[in-house]
Amino acid sequence: MKKRIFRTMCVSTFISLGAASIALITVLVPTSHMANLAAAFAENSVVAVVSGVIFVLVACFINYFLALSITKQITNTISKIDFNAPEDIEIYDELSSFVRTILRQQKQIESNMQEISEQANTIRSIFDNMQEGLVMLDSTSTVVAVNHFAVKLFAAQQNCEGNNIHFLTRDTIFLNKVKAALQGHSGQMLMELEKIYQVSFIPSSDKGAIILIADVTERQLAEKMRREFSANVSHELNTPLTCIMGFADIIGKGNIANDDILYFANKISNESRRMIDMIENILLLSRLDEMDGREAYTEFDLSQPAAEAINSLQALAERSQIKLILVDSFALVQGNRHLIYMVFMNLISNAIRYNKAGGEVKIAVSAKKRFAYINVTDTGIGIPKEEKRRIFERFYRVEQSRNQSTGGAGLGLSIVKHIIRYHKGTIELESTPGQGTSIFVRIPTGVGEV
Repeated sequence: MKKRIFRTMCVSTFISLGAASIALITVLVPTSHMANLAAAFAENSVVAVVSGVIFVLVACFINYFLALSITKQITNTISKIDFNAPEDIEIYDELSSFVRTILRQQKQIESNMQEISEQANTIRSIFDNMQEGLVMLDSTSTVVAVNHFAVKLFAAQQNCEGNNIHFLTRDTIFLNKVKAALQGHSGQMLMELEKIYQVSFIPSSDKGAIILIADVTERQLAEKMRREFSANVSHELNTPLTCIMGFADIIGKGNIANDDILYFANKISNESRRMIDMIENILLLSRLDEMDGREAYTEFDLSQPAAEAINSLQALAERSQIKLILVDSFALVQGNRHLIYMVFMNLISNAIRYNKAGGEVKIAVSAKKRFAYINVTDTGIGIPKEEKRRIFERFYRVEQSRNQSTGGAGLGLSIVKHIIRYHKGTIELESTPGQGTSIFVRIPTGVGEV
């Protein structure tokens, strides 16, 4: 810019000097003398040429220094402008429009840069706080971006961006899926580490690839439980139905004594009752899954349904030579009284069935501050450590062959868990094989809450 201004000033100054010289000669020399002046120049051509050259040199010299001086003044003035402090700017009026344009553009650029920075920070924050893993690759399998979830999942270093995908994993199936995505083919796979993850490989518009990693552990477990539930229902219902059909066929053929008819009829009745109870429990579990809010909540003393359950199961306990002990204190709660009664029925009946002859079952009820507590402890066979995790699953039973004689279908503790969860409570289990089991329940009293 400085050179351009200098060239322009030289040309304009030179033209101005030339025009001024011609004008001066025209004014000072009369027209009548112009012919004599021309003749004199013609007679003395050498002098004329030398004089012209001297004139041009002097004009150029004056032009050079004049243009240099003016150029320095203009460029120095512009270079001293502090655009960060526009209120202090002092400039020629001729440059004020130029300065205003620059200031306006500077403000627009600063505004745009701030907006871009805020958007980048927002995107990065979302990117890093995603509950899924996200990896972006370019066409050469280089990691362009990776979020914290993926870094933690692959146990990689935080600065893995700019490295090849091999820096994250060397799993052959994973890398083959990446290669296919870079060639434009989408794909998915399940990856099992500490949890189960579904990995999606998506081609991107810049011939790279995007890798999404989602935790599907709960979904996979739910699907597994659904399959197991369907299989268990079929199996559990098949057993009593087979018995009923077998006994009915025997009676129908008429090849039995009259005394045996009563025995087979009782068997059919018992198996029918067992099947009906099972179906009712399954329907109850389904209703508990769908129940929401404070449906049929009332205020009652927790020890009342505990005492009712003990009375209902007293005959079973006596037949099994089990002693039932209730240790209660006043515990006022708000909840579904019938469901809480079922909790006591299931916990106490389990403690009786899996106990030893001459053993005891201790039921304790109490309340402290905002929570009520239920503790059912038996002196029974206990539960192996490796099976505690699954004890609340539907149809799961410890030591299947032994439990078959108890008549249970493995739904009792699952029902208890769902009821306690419906009351926003917690349930825990402690057990030692051969010594007994203790189940601890805590539920909010809900008293005084709106």
